[in-house]
Amino acid sequence: MRLNEEKIRCQEKLPYFAAMRGLSISGLVLMLLASSCKEVIDPLFEDIQDLKIGKLEQGIQKVSVSAGIRFHNPNRFGMHLKEVDCDLYADNNLLGHFTNLEAVKISPQSQFTIPVKGEIGTPILLQYSGRVLLREPTPIRVAGKIKVGRAGFYKTVPLDHLDTIVLKW
Repeated sequence: MRLNEEKIRCQEKLPYFAAMRGLSISGLVLMLLASSCKEVIDPLFEDIQDLKIGKLEQGIQKVSVSAGIRFHNPNRFGMHLKEVDCDLYADNNLLGHFTNLEAVKISPQSQFTIPVKGEIGTPILLQYSGRVLLREPTPIRVAGKIKVGRAGFYKTVPLDHLDTIVLKW
């Protein structure tokens, strides 16, 4: 009889200890996540690759353009880029609106390319084609937002980058 009473007392205490074990594991996970949060260094722009211009047809006001924008991730951790939604400016003139074609896995301390697609007005494209042929440096500004994250947690980050590059295709 006494053995049964001890067993019942142990079973009554078991939920308490199970809850404590759950708290200690979740506390440990939270401490690890908090300690793993490091200052994020912005990726460094390298160049624009594989610039492709859609077929020009008479009377069309816009042309589809796709490209790969190559960056270097200086951080010691990887990330995922889920969305890009930005406007591209050259000499403070709006060239067009661009979005990404696919999500990108960004490895730690490595190069990565973001495939983007958008539309550019035909008159603006013709205006800048001379600069491309002469390889003249052009101030480029990208403004918009991107969605990046790690371990399933994503954050929308404003993007406003200015650089002078030589356009080429």
